[in-house]
Amino acid sequence: MQEDLIEFQEEDFEFAAPPMSKDFLIRVFEKYDLKFIAYFGGDMFYAEMTDKEPFVPFYGNTYYVDEVEFIMDFMAKERISLIMYENGNMMQKSAPVLSDDGGS
Repeated sequence: MQEDLIEFQEEDFEFAAPPMSKDFLIRVFEKYDLKFIAYFGGDMFYAEMTDKEPFVPFYGNTYYVDEVEFIMDFMAKERISLIMYENGNMMQKSAPVLSDDGGS
């Protein structure tokens, strides 16, 4: 999985809404002790903490905290399937682009 990851660059946030930036991602991941957030499409996400426990909304049938929701929105808009913070590095994996050529 990690061989597909690339480190975020400041240019990756050129069209992102403030305060989205590499520093913002690092602050949020450190604040909530997150290891990664995975995006599966639609409104399906999974966030895992560094202790391998899932990071879930604080109350049932509610949303994640605003900062994490903001990151998830960024992931959906930018087609990022995974954001991982490890050893001080903020890494990403882009969602694959599906071809409409009928498989040829």
